[in-house]
Amino acid sequence: MIFTGGIAYAEKIVHDVYEKVAYLAPKAVVPGEMEMEALALGALRVLSGEEEAKEYL
Repeated sequence: MIFTGGIAYAEKIVHDVYEKVAYLAPKAVVPGEMEMEALALGALRVLSGEEEAKEYL
């Protein structure tokens, strides 16, 4: 189970959630707001033709 993004900074939330689902998998915490970078890189892949755009309804 990987906790990422801004929520990973909230130690109590990570602890409380993981306490309920710890039996599923080990835990990794990767704090940081890298969502915008990921979105930009995804857009570049679509614009360069490397990947097709997906539509989620």
